[in-house]
Amino acid sequence: MKYFGTVKTFDPDKGLGSLKPETGGDDLYFERSAISWDAPKDISVGQRLSYDRGMVDSQPCAVNLARI
Repeated sequence: MKYFGTVKTFDPDKGLGSLKPETGGDDLYFERSAISWDAPKDISVGQRLSYDRGMVDSQPCAVNLARI
């Protein structure tokens, strides 16, 4: 199942960011490796993305990020 959210923060140097789910709840963090397209620096705050939910170190995160 795909979810949708808005990029809240992204640091291209560190490759880390956070996403605000449209369904509400806590922000989900993501790493550059979760981005499904070739130019991960193209992410901007406020951009709407689709994603899947995953877990890293027992913490929820966003994976398989895709532009919509």
